[in-house]
Amino acid sequence: MRYHKSLQKHYDLSEKDIENLLYIQPNMEKYRQEFLDDYLDAAKSKFHLTGEQIAALEANSDKMEKWYNCLFQGCTANPYYNFLYKQGAGLFKYNFDPDFIPAMISFARLWMHEKVFQTIDDDYRRKGILLSLHKLLDINSEIMLGAYYDKTVSKYSSVFSWRKTIVDFSERFSLVMHSILVLVLMGLTIMSVYIFAQDVIHLLSGHAETMLITALGSLLIIWVLVELLHTEVQIIGGGKFKTSVFISVALIAFIRDLLIITLKHEKGNMFQHGFILTSILVLGLIFWLISHTEGKD
Repeated sequence: MRYHKSLQKHYDLSEKDIENLLYIQPNMEKYRQEFLDDYLDAAKSKFHLTGEQIAALEANSDKMEKWYNCLFQGCTANPYYNFLYKQGAGLFKYNFDPDFIPAMISFARLWMHEKVFQTIDDDYRRKGILLSLHKLLDINSEIMLGAYYDKTVSKYSSVFSWRKTIVDFSERFSLVMHSILVLVLMGLTIMSVYIFAQDVIHLLSGHAETMLITALGSLLIIWVLVELLHTEVQIIGGGKFKTSVFISVALIAFIRDLLIITLKHEKGNMFQHGFILTSILVLGLIFWLISHTEGKD
């Protein structure tokens, strides 16, 4: 899904905003039940809800509680955005008015404003918290409204519904494959650590000449695997794919070869040494350029 990084970028949601929400979270936690009660009362008073709609709101109070908790925990990963999408789709299922989402987000915004003003005395800190809260509430509103209108369109368009089904299936399949990759990388990393430990034991046993090179090679392999594992975990969490990781893998491989040749004190041939050094220089330059570009995204 597009939500994780693109929405954060569009709404300028930064790490500082997450810190602001985490700062106020302990204070807002004590108001949780009061918010749930006031939210339900406001929904009943603002809209002419049917018995089925009221029952749905009451039955899903645990989801409302989860939303409140996640809001002040600064949740911004795709699983949370998927949760919001399902809530928006659920409102369509029970035939809630399209205005229900923006109206109740507006109610939540004003309600939380009042509590923040009651809790935080410092004007500068309070302003930062309120701005951060605005951003995340706007993101929440966009996702839930998007889900509601997606369901509305799919009701009248079989093509849209079919496309949505294909996209959802593809996303789930992609998540499964990334999860398998994470498990495989974890297994390979554990095996590499075991091999590295054996190399160190042999090194301490007196086989310094050969085992130092082998241990160093094993250590670099662990480094590569950890980098790949970290990238896969970020992708599952909704992060962007980073080309720089694969450049770093190739760069580490050439550095490993150079270190092995150096530690073995082999003369080798000038062409081999020149090729390795040139490759390190070119890959290092490419890595720097790509990392610099990715840092701006």
